[in-house]
Amino acid sequence: MSLNSTPDTTAVDVVVVGGGAAGLSTALVLTRSRRSVVVVDAGEQRNAPADHMHNYLGREGTPPLELARIGREEVESYGATVVRGRVTGAEALPGAVPSFAIAVDDGSRFVARRVVLATGVVDELPDVPGLAERWGRDVLHCPYCHGWEVRDQRVGVLLTSPLGLHQAGLFGQLTDQLTVLANGVALDHGQREPLRAKGHRVVDDVVVEVLVTDDRLSGVRLADGTVVELDAIAVASFPRARTDVADLLGVPTAQVEMNGTPMAVGLEVDATGATPVPGVLAVGNAAAPMATVIGAAAAGMQTGALLNAQLVAEDTDTAVEAARAAMREPEAWEERYGEAAPVWSGRVNPQVPVKASELTPGRAIDVGCGEGADVIWLAQHGWDVTGMDFSPTGLDRARQHAEEAGVAERTSFRVGDIRTWEPGDERWDLVTAHYVHLPPEPMLDVVRRLSAAVAPGGTLLVVGHHPGDVPAGIRDRDDLFVPEALLPALGDGWDARTEVVERTHTGMGAHTVRDSILVATRAT
Repeated sequence: MSLNSTPDTTAVDVVVVGGGAAGLSTALVLTRSRRSVVVVDAGEQRNAPADHMHNYLGREGTPPLELARIGREEVESYGATVVRGRVTGAEALPGAVPSFAIAVDDGSRFVARRVVLATGVVDELPDVPGLAERWGRDVLHCPYCHGWEVRDQRVGVLLTSPLGLHQAGLFGQLTDQLTVLANGVALDHGQREPLRAKGHRVVDDVVVEVLVTDDRLSGVRLADGTVVELDAIAVASFPRARTDVADLLGVPTAQVEMNGTPMAVGLEVDATGATPVPGVLAVGNAAAPMATVIGAAAAGMQTGALLNAQLVAEDTDTAVEAARAAMREPEAWEERYGEAAPVWSGRVNPQVPVKASELTPGRAIDVGCGEGADVIWLAQHGWDVTGMDFSPTGLDRARQHAEEAGVAERTSFRVGDIRTWEPGDERWDLVTAHYVHLPPEPMLDVVRRLSAAVAPGGTLLVVGHHPGDVPAGIRDRDDLFVPEALLPALGDGWDARTEVVERTHTGMGAHTVRDSILVATRAT
């Protein structure tokens, strides 16, 4: 299904699907970090049938739906939007970074950078008439959630496999009136002995009906007609993650096993809550089917914090890329050169004296000359030099520096953008460009343009930062180059040499950097 953007589509940082403890905790962390968040709540909290929840510090005994109401108010107070509805469409959008289109059954649509699935589970119960109707009331599963409330009562533990004996042991801690309803599950001597030792009764026959008197569970009926009187039943459900939205996004499930026995099915996640689908996370029972309410809320808190950190890193990368792109435009350099302080040191770039000293002075052009230090050095050493830059203000500084150095007669300056420059019929004996950095393809195009300006027998000198300089303090980027990467820009008739030279840079504290150097001589 294609979810085309409409004028009513709202762009947000995160859509959280599910309004229980996990989803709302995730949303709370994110909104308090000034993230735009939408929570889509279908009102399907797993513990909604229960009157109270327990072992949630500070909220002991709070009705589950009351906790959800409080949570919605809290996230809304920080700016989140809670939509009461169901997600009907979800798909990943194309692009280098994750983004998703989400449609809700009330007609609202969102584009989100991340999706958090807090869709919970459905508890599958044994097919015993009357059992499901009492779920969350006097048919229980968790001794820590409900055990205290049935202490000292007549509790039956309904087995679905021998693993249910673990549950029997936990409820046996809370009452001496425990009956193990084997329900046809075969128990050997080693499994029965601990039950007998603790005074627990074992009933082997199959349970065929749950009995209710005056809206209270009163017992079970066995296949032979026997009635076992009880006040509550404990049974291990099989929690299965809701996958309606997960399936739309391609999120797989993972089976939870204990001693080889399947116990639950949740969404596949790593320790951070990330699913195999980039940009989609899962929290709470959807990811950890056995988690209690406070555990689900804690997972939401952790995942929300990690997710915010991911978005911060993504925002930073975007800002850096935008800043780098801006620094490739004349306006940014006009602003820099318009400030009072010099932008550069005024010293010649180190490779100019090394390489130019091997050449016979003639006509030279320094492309991207900035404030003119290389132009001035070449003029001082017998070259007639043209300086070119796309910043008129930078060229004004270069022109002034050349006059102050006494080489104005040997220098000229012109405005030009290295990315679009065409030399026409002009040729120079030395064409040089230092620390011009563009992504790979545009950089090759620049070298082609530079090489076209070299006279027969002349020299092309291109110097840039080596990618290995990243540990020395240059942020990871795609526009640094090894010198060999520039060779495809040269056609036939060139004698090209590449090298990498280490030197000590003192501009931001002394550290070692590497220059990528291309020197190419055109055939005569």
